[in-house]
Amino acid sequence: MTKHTFRKKWGQNFLQDPNIIRKIVAQLDPQPHDIVIEIGSGQGALTFELAKQVNTVHAVEIDPILVDYLNERAPENVNVIHQDILELDLHQFSGDVKIIGNLPYNITSPIMFKFLDWPVWSKMVFMTQREVAQRITSIHGNKTYGRLSVMTQALSDVELSFTVPKTVFFPQPDVTSAILTFEPISTSVTDLDHFSHVVKQAFGQRRKTLRNTLKGLFSADELGDFSGKRAEELSVQDFITLSTLK
Repeated sequence: MTKHTFRKKWGQNFLQDPNIIRKIVAQLDPQPHDIVIEIGSGQGALTFELAKQVNTVHAVEIDPILVDYLNERAPENVNVIHQDILELDLHQFSGDVKIIGNLPYNITSPIMFKFLDWPVWSKMVFMTQREVAQRITSIHGNKTYGRLSVMTQALSDVELSFTVPKTVFFPQPDVTSAILTFEPISTSVTDLDHFSHVVKQAFGQRRKTLRNTLKGLFSADELGDFSGKRAEELSVQDFITLSTLK
C-alpha cells in the first residue's frame, strides 16, 4: 500500500520493522484465549502478527481508507471496527481483554485514562513519544513528575519497557518512541473524579505550595504536613491519602 495519503491529524506513522513488531507484540504476552483490542491498526503491522497468536483481535481504525485495506486482507479472527477509539463503547467486550496500540500524541492521555478507568483489561502495551513515556513513569521529586505520572501510577503498575527508534517507521516521525507496559493493580482510589480534581489543581501552579494551590478544597489544618509542600514533592500514595482527607 504505497499510495496512502498519510493523515497528520491522526498521527499516522506505520511500523515497518518485523523484529520490532514481534518485540512489541511479545510485550503483550498474547495467549490463545486472549481478546485483544488494538488502537489504530493502520496497515495491520501489529494486527496480523497478533492474529496468529490470539483468538480474537478487535482492530479499531478511524481512517476509512485503512478500514477498507484491513477488511480486504485481515484473517477471520480480526474484527475491523471503523470508529474513533474515544467513542468506542467498551461494555461490548468481556473476557481476558488486552489492549495494544500506537497512540497519537494529541490524544494519548484521554485514550490511556479511558482504558485505565475500565476494570476489565488484564494488560496494556502502548507506544507513545519517549518524552511522554518518561513523564508517565517519573517519580516524585523529578521535574518530569506531574499530573500524568500521578494519575497513571495511581491506577496501574506501569513501566517504560524499551525505546523504538524513529527509523523503523514510515513516514519517519520527528521523535523517538517508547513502549509502555501496564499491569492492573488494586487501587485505593475510591472517587476517581475527586482524585483527578485534586491532582489537577495541585499541579496547576507547580511553584506554589499546596496551601495555596488547594485553597478552597482543603483548609491548612486538613492539609497538615502537606500544607508547605509543592505537588512534585508528594508521592502517588501521598496524593491518594490527600484525596481522602474529606
